[in-house]
Amino acid sequence: MEKPIISPEFRDKAGAGWTLGEYQVERGMIKRFVKAIGDPNPRWEGQAPPTFILTIGGEEFGQRIIAPMFPSGLLHGSTELECLAPVRPGDEITVTGKIAAIRERPSSKMAFVTFEITYQNQRHELVARCQQTMIAYAPEGAKP
Repeated sequence: MEKPIISPEFRDKAGAGWTLGEYQVERGMIKRFVKAIGDPNPRWEGQAPPTFILTIGGEEFGQRIIAPMFPSGLLHGSTELECLAPVRPGDEITVTGKIAAIRERPSSKMAFVTFEITYQNQRHELVARCQQTMIAYAPEGAKP
């Protein structure tokens, strides 16, 4: 039988939630994002484009929680984003995350880790939900 890639201590983290941070949305942040994506729509002067929310806190989850468990390799698998309310300059966004599912394929030395990130504003309104899947792998010759 193949040795599992996912350690028992990591598997035990499934379902647990973490606060990833609280972020103040500033007009300058939105302007830089709009410039980076090349969308001159004047609508973005009063609110952020929907994908802006992905720049807040999500990477923290991957780097702080998932990457340390898989120092040999981690790839992005997929992202699903559901936007529920606009994000505006002055909003304070609280980002929380949890590991939603873990699926292993020991024969290919890969594991699929799905995590969910939620974004709430200062009024405790859910403004967005994101589900991402990361692919953890053990390179050839590495011990899982």
